[in-house]
Amino acid sequence: MKIRNVLVACFLAAASTSGAAVAHDPALHEPTPAPAAVVKKPKPTTCEQLADTSKYDVNLNDSATKALKTSCDAQKAGTAKK
Repeated sequence: MKIRNVLVACFLAAASTSGAAVAHDPALHEPTPAPAAVVKKPKPTTCEQLADTSKYDVNLNDSATKALKTSCDAQKAGTAKK
């Protein structure tokens, strides 16, 4: 009789704790940090900035940068002739 009571008690304990072993909603987790954003370089506005490609975004597909390069090239050609 004692073994039966022990088995019933173990069964009840196992049945009552089995609810704790279920999976939980992933939305309850803390959000993961976003990957580091890519830092955009500023567009150059002077000829000196246009020459410094490490600090400024020299994208010749951009019309403003292309116009600046054209004017800087013309300025260099003008000073070279003198």
